[in-house]
Amino acid sequence: MSDEKHLVMSYHRMRRWVGYLGLGLPFALFTGEWTFHKLKIYENSSLMHMCRGSYISNNFSRDSISEYYYTPMGELFVGTLCAVAFFLFLYKGYDKKAGETMPSDSFMTNLAGICALLVAIFPMDIEKCFPDNFRTFISHKPVGNIHYIAAVVFFISLGIMCLVNFRRTKTVAQFGKKPSHNFYKLCGIGIFASLVFILLFMIVPFLNTWAKANDFEFLFWFETASLLFFGASWLKKGQVNSD
Repeated sequence: MSDEKHLVMSYHRMRRWVGYLGLGLPFALFTGEWTFHKLKIYENSSLMHMCRGSYISNNFSRDSISEYYYTPMGELFVGTLCAVAFFLFLYKGYDKKAGETMPSDSFMTNLAGICALLVAIFPMDIEKCFPDNFRTFISHKPVGNIHYIAAVVFFISLGIMCLVNFRRTKTVAQFGKKPSHNFYKLCGIGIFASLVFILLFMIVPFLNTWAKANDFEFLFWFETASLLFFGASWLKKGQVNSD
């Protein structure tokens, strides 16, 4: 195998890993938390010893993906985001060409990578302590605001990458004209649609009331949808002959 072909294969493998991480994160968090509580691992002295007697197993289903930071899956949450950020920093893609208005691929992936790190470093804020908090603290508004802003920019940048950056080619005239570009467009629309639904459920009284009455954790499920579209787009991008 030539060096050039090897580099191409490695580049596509890196793209696939970004896709795997995006697709797997929400399900890994949910499954891991469910396993921890159902098997009562916190009571198994052979595996761990709780240093605080106040921990009470309460719930493995969370209102948002970010809330898993305060669970035994917190390290998985932070580690996955850091891994995604690392791969995004390595990704270069196409440069901005004459006649294009959107930033280069490298700019967008670096922006998304920075936001992923900020989401991992600054946890979401919680109004009050809760019994199944695996941490010894909770964050408040100033830290939470950084988290939320970074999360929003992260998802927006992912959507833009699908709609614009992934549909770039070597020439401006061929933008969006390859067979795979329709798939990226669909993923981008899906990401932005998920963000719109989150906003609607937050500000429309009827939807917010319905979600609470039916125990519908809309933030978690629409965040999950965004990550699925994100992961699928990167997996497609990781296929050598995807176009």
